[in-house]
Amino acid sequence: MDKPFTGLTAEVKIGETLIGYMSGIDLTMDKSIIEILSFGSKWKEKVPAIKDWSATVDGTVAFSKDGSQMKLWDAYEKDTEIELGIYLDTTTYFKGKALVQSLNISGAPDDKMSISCELAGTGAMVLTVPLGV
Repeated sequence: MDKPFTGLTAEVKIGETLIGYMSGIDLTMDKSIIEILSFGSKWKEKVPAIKDWSATVDGTVAFSKDGSQMKLWDAYEKDTEIELGIYLDTTTYFKGKALVQSLNISGAPDDKMSISCELAGTGAMVLTVPLGV
């Protein structure tokens, strides 16, 4: 039987470190479709080709010297790969390696400061689900 997940059970991690104060995640997986043309054929054929993924995380700014959001900044600044984990619960999760493509900080005098971060996948995004549930 299918089991629905909610934002209350989800966590976003870099490696094993929970990224603090994140309230949103958007994971997008794409697949290129290429066309194959044959002499004499009146119809195009299409086949799947290369896959790609990206993710955006957002939340409230909470930088500190050894804090979890600082790992996003460090990966952006040093051009290093991170391992992104999107945990729907402790046994159902997505994992993949990514580069920090952009970091955006925004806010207003009467509101909290917000952070959003775009991640460009490098390699496969893998879904793990428990067996025999």
